[in-house]
Formats: sequence, structure tokens, C-alpha cells
Amino acid sequence: METAIFIPAIKKNVAFADDLVKKLADKTLIQRVINKARKIVPEQCIYVVTDSEEICLACKRNNVQYYYDKDLWFSSPHVVDNLGFVLSQFSEDYKEIILLSPYAPLLDGEDILRALEKFRSEKNCELLIPVKKEKSRAFQQNKIGFREMLIGGSEHELLIESQAFKILSSSLVANGFKDNKVKPFSYELNNNLLEISSYQDWWVSEKLLKRKRIVFRVKGDQRIGMGHIYRALTLAHEITDHEVYFICDEKSQKAVERLAGGDYWIGVYKETEMVDRILDLKPDLVINDILNTKKNYVLKLRNNGIKVVNFEDLGAGAKHSNLTINELYDAPEFQGKNTLWGIKYFFLREEFSEARPNRFKNEVNTILVTFGAADPNDFTRKIFRNIFSYCTKKKIKIVLVTGGGYRHIEKLKSEIQNFPESQVQYVHITGVISHMMQQSQIAIAANGRTPYELAHMNIPSIILSHNERELGHSFATRERGFIPLGLYKGAKKDEKILRALKKIVENYDFRRECFNRMRPFRFQKNKKKVLKFIYELLEN
Repeated sequence: METAIFIPAIKKNVAFADDLVKKLADKTLIQRVINKARKIVPEQCIYVVTDSEEICLACKRNNVQYYYDKDLWFSSPHVVDNLGFVLSQFSEDYKEIILLSPYAPLLDGEDILRALEKFRSEKNCELLIPVKKEKSRAFQQNKIGFREMLIGGSEHELLIESQAFKILSSSLVANGFKDNKVKPFSYELNNNLLEISSYQDWWVSEKLLKRKRIVFRVKGDQRIGMGHIYRALTLAHEITDHEVYFICDEKSQKAVERLAGGDYWIGVYKETEMVDRILDLKPDLVINDILNTKKNYVLKLRNNGIKVVNFEDLGAGAKHSNLTINELYDAPEFQGKNTLWGIKYFFLREEFSEARPNRFKNEVNTILVTFGAADPNDFTRKIFRNIFSYCTKKKIKIVLVTGGGYRHIEKLKSEIQNFPESQVQYVHITGVISHMMQQSQIAIAANGRTPYELAHMNIPSIILSHNERELGHSFATRERGFIPLGLYKGAKKDEKILRALKKIVENYDFRRECFNRMRPFRFQKNKKKVLKFIYELLEN
């Protein structure tokens, strides 16, 4: 009972007509500020000062006190002075008074409580003013030089006073604000805090208030590759109307930080504490791209009111999610109404959106060799050794592409260092593999997501699997223009690979047939389909 909150709600001082009683994301501004005040002080310590009978009615319904005078009018820069006649009546009842504006709907009550803590901790603090940092380059028409104007002058950091709230000591109110020696203390707010002063501010605030929080839980390392992170990022880049967070375990930290960059908030946790940390974030939706999920993990999320979407999940948790999308498996591995299977739900990375599928060429002059971001078995070097002599003989350029998880970079470089780029080109980490595909007529690749990209680009390919799980991916078949050779083991497999390569290169009709079988596969529209499912879950 030490603190009172006063809310100035004068309709003559509004940003635009009826803004205080107009609904912003399903709640009026006056209701929002009363709800916020309730998180800080008891109801009986909340006072609304207004000139509106409509606002008085809202106060009655919320069981908060109000001061009403239809002739009230405030000059905006002097709200504290204007409220002096009301505040003085309560200065003996409270130690501190908070003036809380209705026009900062994005300001959280917890932020005000932290400011109140600072106010109380500072010695002799009688006035706390919230501020925002802003960098600006001042323009002085008569003083700035022509060259300086072109190359840009230095920016200055300014502290901008916010009108979201103020905290005053009752002693300052009691003496009528006459103490000129009072030194205000500043409390820094988030730079992005928006205060409504126009229709445009209102529109932006409404968009921000309607945002939901989505947490992507991903994995990516040398064992399972980086496809899960790429898939999550492809979706995240499209979700602009909601908050997006990424979390991962300690093994995946470097991969996630490298690929997600500074675009998203990233949390790194131990596997044992992952569920609790997700719950701390209070998400509306969790998207898991971590391979097999457990039943208890998914149910704990759902029991806390969180929607759950899983990708590439054959674990026990897949049956208990709101939605599981297993696009790499054509035939259902288990039954469940919540699971979608097959290529109808595969979507490409952004870089393929504008990529033009290849036209058939009579001659093969370039082959692409790529085994994912990790290539844990070092297939890249093994394949290079196996096909180099033949490609040299046929004057076919070999393009080797490895990703961020590849551990044998120096060994590979030493093997190819004596060859000109016109014969062997090596690229480590690229965001434009679609461009390299556009220059290639055939490929040798792993059995993950790459075959879908190769089909989209009309590139007949030899496909090898890193492990048993990849072997279960059923898209890359002969009927779809691929030569699937299964797991890569032993010298006999090298012979099969070389025979298959010779057949694609030398048998024109066979390569043309593979090319034609790939032509129906286009995946551009599938991303919108998957996003629609996600948005429907959020809205419901």
C-alpha cells in the first residue's frame, strides 16, 4: 500500500477521436492500462483521472477509483503539473506515486516494477524518468559541408524522454513541485517501445500485440547434418508477424549460431533442462526439428497449452503432436490423423524460389558432388578419387561442395591443389548451391533433402545414403529419374558408382529418360501449404 498509480485519461487530449475506448487487439486502451496497473499495485491504489463518463463506467466495472471533471483539459508536456491538484490529495497516504500513460500498450508491468525497484534503491531519489536511447545524425543546412553530407557525418546518441510513465516521491508532490534541486534519475527502456500518437502507431501496436511466440527447437551436427536447421530457417524467414526464437542443445550450438546468424534469439541448453527452458519462454507454438521426439516431452508441452509441430519425426512423440510432417517418407510408417506424409509437403530453401530448372543438354560437361553440410563419412573425397580419372578423360568438370560441418577440408584441399579450377572446383559453405546446380548436368549426392532440390532442377543423379535412416527416404527412385545405390560400403560400391556414372554420361537415351522423369517435380507451392497449417494452429 506504499504506492499509488494515477492514470490520466482525458479525452480532450487524445491522439485521435475515441482512442481510449477503441479496441486495440480486442481490448480498449483504458482496459489495457488498468490491467497493467493491477499487476503493480492493488485495485484500491489505482486512480483514473478523466473527463469522460464512458471511462468512468469502465472504472466502475473494473472496481477502480476515478476522479471525474467534464471540463478537465491537460497540456500534454505538463501532465505532472496538471495533475498536481489531484495528487496533492493523496500525498500523505502513499510514499510514491506512479503516473501511468494509457498510450504505451506494449510496456510490460514487470518493466515498471523494475523501475520502481531502482527508484527505491537510489539514495534521495524523488523523481524517475524513463528514457530511450536513439542514434541520430543532426542536419544543419548552413553548417554541414558538401563532402560531409555525402559521406555521412558522425551519429550522436541521444536520450529521449518517454511519456510512458513517471515515478514521483510523495514529498515532491506535497511541496507542490517547488524543489528545484531535485535531480531526476533515468531508467532506460527498450528502444523499440512504441507510444501511440497517431493512427500509424496504433496500427503497428496492434500488429505487435497480436504476435504469437514461436520456438524452433533444432539439431545440427556432423552426425545428423544441417538439414533440420535449414528447414527451420526457411520457415522462420517467412514468419514475419510473430516472434521467433531458436533453441538447441550444446552439441548443435555452433551450427545454429553460424546458420541463423544474428537474425534470431538463440538459447543453448542441456538436453535434461530443455523442456523447462522452453516453458520459461512461454511460447504459443513449438516447432521441433530434432528427429525422433519422446511422448512425455510432447505431452508436457501440450499440457501447458502449447501447440506442437514436429518435422521428420518417427518417434513416439510424433503421434501426440498437433501436427507432424514427414515429407521425406512417401509411405506412412505409422497411423495417425495428425501426421502428413510425402512429397506434397516438401518445400525448398529460399534460394530455389527464383532458380530456373535446367534444360536438357546433349553433352555432359559438369558434375556436382555434394553430401550435405556435414558429410560425416567423407564421401566427398571417396567419390572424387573414384571418378576423377574418368571425368578427366571425358573432359567433365567436377564441382565439389561441402558444408559447415565438414571436417576434412584441409585433406581435400591438398588432394585437389594441383588441378586447375576448370577441371576441379571446390566450394566450402555456400548459400547459392542452386547456381551450381544450374551449371551441372548430373550429380552424385546424399539421400537427404538434396535429391528433392536436384529433381526440382532436372538433374539426373546417383544417390548414396549415409546411414539406415537416410536409406528409408524413398523419394530418390529410378521411376523418378535417380540411380539409388543405397549405403556406400566397400570397393564393390565404387565399381557400381563408376558404372552408373558412365551410363548417365554415355547413354544419351537413358539420361534423357531420367531428365524427363524429373520434370513433373516442382515444390515452390508447398511452403505456403505448410505455413497455412502452422498459422491455422496459431489462430485456433
